[in-house]
Amino acid sequence: MRILVTGGDGQLGNCLRDASANSANEYIFTDVDDIDITEPEAVSLGVRCNDFQLIVNCAAFT
Repeated sequence: MRILVTGGDGQLGNCLRDASANSANEYIFTDVDDIDITEPEAVSLGVRCNDFQLIVNCAAFT
């Protein structure tokens, strides 16, 4: 399964990255430099151009 993780460079995203290290799934970790989740068109384009079965939003503003 291909899984998109937004906020991949944040605290939660990094914890998920560590937890998924031995997973059979393919995790794609992005951050604001890759996909700005405040821009709907950027998210739509990123999702359309890839075959993701799941999206996990770890992005946050602290």
